[in-house]
Amino acid sequence: MSERRNGYFQLELHPDGTYIHFFPALDDGEPLNPREMEDYLATKRIGYDRIAVLAEAQKNTDVTVRLNTEKMRPVDEFMTFSVSDDLMSVVCRFYPPSLGDGSLDEKGKSVTGGLMSVDEIKNDLKYNQITAEPDIDAINSFLNNKKYCTDYVLAKGTPVTAGIDGYVEYMFDTDPVARPKTNEDGSVDFHALNSVRACAEGQVLAKLHKEVPGSPGYNVFGEMIMPNTVKAAAIKHSKGSTLSEDGVLTADVNGHVSLTDGMVFVSSVLELADVDVSTGDINYDGNLLVNGNITTGYKVNVTGDVEVRGVIEAAEVTAGGQVTVAKGINGMEKGRIKAGHSVIAKYINSAEVEAGGMIQSELVLNSKISAKDCIKVEGRKGFITGGVARAGNKIEAKTIGSDMGAPTSVEVGIDPTLKARRNKLIKENEELRATLARTEPVLLATVDRLKRGDKLPPDQLKKMQDLNKVIQSQKATLQANMEELDQLELSFDNETISEVVVLGVAYAGTHIIVSDANLTLKKDYQYCRFRREGADVRMMGI
Repeated sequence: MSERRNGYFQLELHPDGTYIHFFPALDDGEPLNPREMEDYLATKRIGYDRIAVLAEAQKNTDVTVRLNTEKMRPVDEFMTFSVSDDLMSVVCRFYPPSLGDGSLDEKGKSVTGGLMSVDEIKNDLKYNQITAEPDIDAINSFLNNKKYCTDYVLAKGTPVTAGIDGYVEYMFDTDPVARPKTNEDGSVDFHALNSVRACAEGQVLAKLHKEVPGSPGYNVFGEMIMPNTVKAAAIKHSKGSTLSEDGVLTADVNGHVSLTDGMVFVSSVLELADVDVSTGDINYDGNLLVNGNITTGYKVNVTGDVEVRGVIEAAEVTAGGQVTVAKGINGMEKGRIKAGHSVIAKYINSAEVEAGGMIQSELVLNSKISAKDCIKVEGRKGFITGGVARAGNKIEAKTIGSDMGAPTSVEVGIDPTLKARRNKLIKENEELRATLARTEPVLLATVDRLKRGDKLPPDQLKKMQDLNKVIQSQKATLQANMEELDQLELSFDNETISEVVVLGVAYAGTHIIVSDANLTLKKDYQYCRFRREGADVRMMGI
């Protein structure tokens, strides 16, 4: 049974010259690389007919070829080595000693070359500045079963032990978006919101895993390789929880837990039947659960989430977290909802809704809604009809507009809050320039009078000094506004691909804006998406 072997070569020294014997590869071994033979012969300074010898070397057959008619001294077993690109391993290749014809030289010694020993191999590595400990097993593997023109890894560096960054393991759901359940018939169940993440006194909320420093490594030349720098972690938490010395955070009260900007908040949930005449306006540092309705005319302002199991009427609701409304929002053109995260409601009718995350509903009618991320109007109806819908990235609905021509505008591609900020800055700058245009000439005229030697009454001089301070402050504000506008324009230029997706029909007359490119639909479009291409809004298939 043959043993896998790479093709190799061996010098043979005869009275009539120097020969080379080619041994073919066996059992899927690698054929001889002619370049390797050329390098070897060049190292030994052996002349030969390159074209003829290369032709034989490439045949992968057992053949002996004369190189020249010169008589050579015996050539010992020989080793070359290379170091990997990362300097972490030494790969050696061995070449056989020359063979003679059985004759002896003038000193009575065989003309066959000598063999390498363990010590010679180790010394060769050391001579070439390899300080890594030689792999004796690998060396013996070669010496006991010699395979020439074959890679042997004879030394390895000491690898770095990577350090591990510290991290916090949270033991509760940290996703701030409570998503409603979609029923088998395609409707969305806005009753099964499960938006409140309850916690119990003594419950473990988070565990701190401390950083683990790494240890240095050494390459084959003995050079130290430093491990990565590890980062420490910390658990940030508010009142209502306790952090032990060993990094375990537990709740102090029965209530609600959330993660906001990297901080764990624990608070009791304020639970009310309704927000109405019996409660007055609500300001609460925590989360609010309303089992009934938030009625017309009242204001709610909480730092956490708001869950309403009834409806929100023409009220004003501001939440630092998410707003979920099981039965919907009936704003009567006075309702105002603003959420730091997402807004999820059965329907939105005649209301103004702003979300720092997404807006999800089953229908939107005659409303002004804006979401920093996306707007999804889904379910059996799934329409946006009348009003304005704006989203930073994506708007998706079954129906947009109406066959009755209700004015409907959908806009994607720019964060609505940033766009509102830009418009505010532009208006403020116009007002500042108008004010400066009125006041600067007055100040300059007074300065000219002073240069001519005129003297002003103290009270008038004081007014001019105060006016100068106001003008300088207004100029500084104008400059700061211009710099902020430049940054906003850069952020607008870096917007990702935004789109309006229509899963049913978009009616003629619907106004679509994608990153400031406008399109008013001249006809109905079905099952399509709208994206910006160049300066235009283009329709494409789903």
